[in-house]
Amino acid sequence: MFRVPREHDGRGVVCPSCRRLLKIPLPEDQVPELVIPLSPGAPESGNKKHRRRNSRRRAGHDWESTDADEAPSPQRASRQMFWMLLGGGTLFALIVAGVLMTMLGSRPETPSVSIPAALEKPAPQAAVATDAPLSDAEFLAQAEPLAGKFLSASRIEDLLSLVRNPQVAEPRLRGIYPDGKIEAPGMVAFNTRAEVSRLGSFLSVTVRTQGMEEKPLAFFSTPDGLRIDWEAWSGWSEMPWEEFLSAKPAGLKLFRVVLSPVEYYNFAFSDDRKWQSYRLESPDGVHAIYGYVERNSTLDSMIRPSPDQKQAAMTLQLEFPENATSPKQVLIRKMIAEGWMLENAESP
Repeated sequence: MFRVPREHDGRGVVCPSCRRLLKIPLPEDQVPELVIPLSPGAPESGNKKHRRRNSRRRAGHDWESTDADEAPSPQRASRQMFWMLLGGGTLFALIVAGVLMTMLGSRPETPSVSIPAALEKPAPQAAVATDAPLSDAEFLAQAEPLAGKFLSASRIEDLLSLVRNPQVAEPRLRGIYPDGKIEAPGMVAFNTRAEVSRLGSFLSVTVRTQGMEEKPLAFFSTPDGLRIDWEAWSGWSEMPWEEFLSAKPAGLKLFRVVLSPVEYYNFAFSDDRKWQSYRLESPDGVHAIYGYVERNSTLDSMIRPSPDQKQAAMTLQLEFPENATSPKQVLIRKMIAEGWMLENAESP
């Protein structure tokens, strides 16, 4: 219901609420009844009233109330997000697997290439062992005639085919025998002790020369058979003993010696609390000097003969001390080998 201004002219007026054009009735117009009487026999029940209230309540239910009452909890949102991610990841993995299977299935097979028999490399065969050690009987059967030839050779050329490492031995032989002639010692007995000694690749027996000297003779196994170690037989050293004692050279020199403990303390080596002295004899027994090491050092324990030995053959490196006053006193710097046989073919 609204009021129309008195000064309004015309039969129509616009409703300010619904914005519709309404017709103003004239006195001669018939106006329908605004209230329709309720027909009898249709009383309004309590249940109907209740439904109307519910209807009005539902009609008043807006989006704000729905959001407030039915908004998902944080736990529910997290679960939904987890299942969405899981589903998406599974779908992506299936797509990738399908693409890869399609690509692999469509790849053409690599044709097999046959290699001609002439180009095929034969499979390597296991090497046959040829360096089996000789028995004592086999060794003695091969060594005795070789020893006889060696001890009866009178020229360097006769020795070179019998010795180990001849390209190293030849210049050393010519340094001792400039004219190439050798005084052959000869052999009167072979394996006088009836035993074969083995040390690494070496085998040795004792022989007796025509001068009635008994010495060990060492043999070395080579690809060409047994060969004699001439350096060990002759007691070869890096310098002649006479030259070493007279020149007193600087630096280390290799010597094959016969070593025995001795108590001799004099000149630069007078302190017996610091030094241990040894007598060093040349292989031919002509020359003898004194060698010194620090007492109770590692080197001292290495070169000291066992209590049941009076002397021992050794290969040592010797050096004169600075400003040496005596040609008979040297420092023992290193033990190269116990004995005169050296495993390394290039060693002196």
